[in-house]
Amino acid sequence: MGQLLRLLVILIGLWLVLRIIKQALTSRSKTPSRRKPAITNMVECAHCGLHLPESEALMKENKYFCGEEHLQAAKQRKR
Repeated sequence: MGQLLRLLVILIGLWLVLRIIKQALTSRSKTPSRRKPAITNMVECAHCGLHLPESEALMKENKYFCGEEHLQAAKQRKR
């Protein structure tokens, strides 16, 4: 009787381990895949020539600038 109980405990333990492994594998496959970053237009700073995403650039008179300092420098140079 003791051996039967021992075998039953071992089988239940194996079943639990297999179930945990299966659950881990299925949850890993359900995670969203890493998407490629969205393609964005790159523009060139009219002052220094640095290329940066259009969304991060400052625009003045149809020219792009990488920061406030270069925008101000272009204004002063224009005078």
